[in-house]
Order: sequence, then structure tokens, then C-alpha cells
Amino acid sequence: MIPSKAARRYSAALLGFALETKTLPRVLKDIEHVHQTIQHSRELVLFLRNPVIKADKKREAIKQLFGKSVSAEVNAFFDLIAEKSRFNLIPGIMQAFIDAYRRHEGIELVQVFFAEQPEAEQLSRIKKALEVKTGKTVELITKHKPGLIGGLVVKIDDTVIDGSVKHKLEQLQYLFFKAAI
Repeated sequence: MIPSKAARRYSAALLGFALETKTLPRVLKDIEHVHQTIQHSRELVLFLRNPVIKADKKREAIKQLFGKSVSAEVNAFFDLIAEKSRFNLIPGIMQAFIDAYRRHEGIELVQVFFAEQPEAEQLSRIKKALEVKTGKTVELITKHKPGLIGGLVVKIDDTVIDGSVKHKLEQLQYLFFKAAI
């Protein structure tokens, strides 16, 4: 999900506030908790986006769900969201905040698709190589991709580095057909 412009603005304001008050680690932990909860509950997302449900009911639900488990700063942020009746933006704000935090800290999110789960040592070497290539701290997300014969595919933002055996075989097939013509 790509956060809306409004969600990015709210998240930037929250990030700025957390940096200014030196509460970033605590706010980040709370935002990640809320984000995980929302990601795993389609019903909660639909509830927050439903225009028929009154804002005070939504605020009460948010208070019940997160009031005691998040910091005063995040609760105050939810109060602001309630005041502005922008509950529909909460999922996007959570994602945008995490993205903004990663940019602020110079963390690059990299997806690695593999045919078979690499060993921890291999992942460590891949991570180090990617950190050298990107010049940033790398956070790896590993996923199994059944269509791969061997090797791996790395995705950094919109860039794909295909080091799979399947891709190499396709390249060879193309070269053979090109040479035959």
C-alpha cells in the first residue's frame, strides 16, 4: 500500500515531533505495534475507513485497542487524528512513518527471493555486499519463490538484480535462438 500525501504529512509531523522530543525509539516501537495490528486485521482497516461509523466510536475503539499499550505521545497523536476525523489515514500514516524513519536512519529495505533458504552466513555475505553497493544499512526481507530453479533475485526499490538460474537459462536460450537466425 502506498500512503497518501496526507498520510505522509501526518507521519512527517509525528517523526519531527519524536525527533524534537527525543522520543523516537519509543514512538517507533509503538507505531510498529499499531502497524502490525492493523496489517493483521482487515476488519480494523474497514472499521477505520467506514464513513458511517461516528468519529467518537472510532476514537473509543482506538483507545480500547492501543490506549494502554502505546506511549502518551502516540495517544496524543491519535487524539489529533480524532480531532481532525482522519481515522481512514491511520494505516497509511503507520506505513509512511516507518518509511520516513528508514529514510532518516539511512536504512534500505531489500527483498531477496530464493529457491531454497540460504544459510545465515550466506545471508550475512549478501547483506554486506548490498550495504557496500547501496552505501546504506540494509534490512533484508527474505522470501521463498517457488518458480526459481536456483540462485536468487534481489529487489531494491524499483531495481531488480536477477541472479537466478532460471534467468541465466533464459539468457542462454535467447543467445542460441539469436545465433541460429
